[in-house]
Amino acid sequence: MSNSQQLPAVAADNRRNKSIPRMAIFLVFLPSFLFNIATMHSSLSKSTRSPSDYDEAYLDYPVVLEYQQSRRKHQASNNPHHNPSTTIKLLPTAATHPRGSTPYNCGVVFFFHVPSTGGASIANWFRKYARPPNGNITFYQKWTRSIGRDGQFRPNQHQVHDAFIEGMNAHVENLAANEWRSGQYHLVQPPLNSTEDLWYKWRATVESQGCQMINTIMLRDPLNHAMSLYKILNQKNGTREEWMDHLEEPSGTGKWATMLDFFLYNINGPTERNPHNVTKEEKVRRGIELLQRHFDVVSLGDHTEFMEQVLNYTGWKHLDMPHMNVHKKPLEFTKKEVEKLYKLLVRNGDVDFVDAVKQRYSGHLSYLADV
Repeated sequence: MSNSQQLPAVAADNRRNKSIPRMAIFLVFLPSFLFNIATMHSSLSKSTRSPSDYDEAYLDYPVVLEYQQSRRKHQASNNPHHNPSTTIKLLPTAATHPRGSTPYNCGVVFFFHVPSTGGASIANWFRKYARPPNGNITFYQKWTRSIGRDGQFRPNQHQVHDAFIEGMNAHVENLAANEWRSGQYHLVQPPLNSTEDLWYKWRATVESQGCQMINTIMLRDPLNHAMSLYKILNQKNGTREEWMDHLEEPSGTGKWATMLDFFLYNINGPTERNPHNVTKEEKVRRGIELLQRHFDVVSLGDHTEFMEQVLNYTGWKHLDMPHMNVHKKPLEFTKKEVEKLYKLLVRNGDVDFVDAVKQRYSGHLSYLADV
């Protein structure tokens, strides 16, 4: 029972008038007590349902702002597609050049679209700016589905990688003095973990033209994210019994990817998830390292804050973000399934990854720093 229901004034009256029978007091509070029990039962029963895509676009998370500290330049590796050593200190910000005041005059806003994070709404928001009255801002994407309706990985995925890279290379070149462009990274794209040099190259290309590269990403609660992805299994000839089997092992790709696995490895084939069989601690460390080196806007479920950050950088006029790809049917899970999935996400590193994002970017639990 909440404090507001304890009614201190009634307790004071009881002290002044001790003649009131205790049974009468019990009867007064009985309806409220039964209501609280019913409400608690309803909340527990609903907690095992995955939120709809409408809910996922507006989850109640703390605002995540760009990490602001002193900047230093990246020392590029001579080895293409080289992963930096785990001993390299995290870079304090994404920019490789000193930045002036916002809004910037020109640049590229690039969205890393993790499936089932409300990313379709963001991608369509960027497309709205491609209309001439809204800025005529060119939007670039080149992706495809990784798994067909037969449940098998589609062939020739590296051709999609090559085409995406070629198009992105052209997309960041020859910017006009006041020109903005946008784009998204989505399914069947070069894994960020092993092609980090491309992200350095694209940023350097944009900044060498006196413009700004604004890399953005939307994340969400890992358990809600994984539960939401259950809705795609029928499209991939999957079954309820097997949908989280791949998480039982540290390597090997299933028909969907957790948030951390997609961020590091995308979904590119049966052996592309954690190909070097690293520990969950190394995956989390690497994920945070990549976020800090390359991303300017990192948000946890807050699409309004995401928009405000992008508009602050660019000076674009405000356009409302549409609600896209909404899944309206409920997704129901047993308590045992939810518990198992959560344990697998802990083992995979997703829970630690999101906890680290909240602490690093939004000051989550910062009030405990002096304890």
